[in-house]
Amino acid sequence: MADNLYVEGVALAEVVAAVGTPSYVYSRQAIEQHWRAFDEAFGDYPHQICYAVKANGTLAILDLLARLGSGFDIVSGGELERVLRAGGDPAKIIFSGVGKSEAEVRRALEVGIGCLNLESDAELDRVNRIAGEVGVKAPIAVRINPDIDARTHPYIATGMRDNKFGIAMEVALNTYSKAFDMAHVNVSGVACHIGSQLIELSPFVEALHRTIDFVEKLEIAGVKLTKLDLGEAWVSVMGRRSPLCQRRTLAHCSVLLSSGHASYRSRLNQGERSSATQACC
Repeated sequence: MADNLYVEGVALAEVVAAVGTPSYVYSRQAIEQHWRAFDEAFGDYPHQICYAVKANGTLAILDLLARLGSGFDIVSGGELERVLRAGGDPAKIIFSGVGKSEAEVRRALEVGIGCLNLESDAELDRVNRIAGEVGVKAPIAVRINPDIDARTHPYIATGMRDNKFGIAMEVALNTYSKAFDMAHVNVSGVACHIGSQLIELSPFVEALHRTIDFVEKLEIAGVKLTKLDLGEAWVSVMGRRSPLCQRRTLAHCSVLLSSGHASYRSRLNQGERSSATQACC
């Protein structure tokens, strides 16, 4: 046995003999363990864990996650169709990305997408128009750029002012004010994503603090939000980074969410689950 590779007690040599190569083998146990590590970290705090489909869009994996109750983060119409085919709930899908086509936006609205994360005023105008043509109100969040160094590789850092992603926080205040007055959008949340391959907690926590401060400014201006999208990606290295490490990280963020924003804490304590912030990772 020491000379063979196994996945959940199944010899990979037997898999190769049965189906040939190349073949791709995934551990259901490992996927479920990691997903639950994220989900359980938030405890009773209202939340939704969203799997980034761009990581691996294999239908069997999407089906497994859908049956766990997972949400999904997508960046294309093709990913939307894969999630739907795998049984994913469209109301639990977040459509992110900077290059959504009109056809993709229209399809997303037709199937009842959970949220469209927008990255510019021009995209906001386009979504408002398409939603009017479809005859629905588009659920939207605006991706803000908190100008934070994620301390990751510069090619995958997305949260600094010089990066092309998101809207600068001082500009986003006007974007929200504009969206709030539009007839065909429902302003439900704010999104923040500072990068991938994160190996430190501190940039993520700093981004969370700045995002909560931004939400407070919006509330003073009369814009009330119910969802907070904290999408990031951590490094997972064999023997060095485990689901337990991620659980501690997310539990820390859950504490910040439940104690760092007075109005959200009040709503949560009153049991108004639908009004509390949804944290999506």
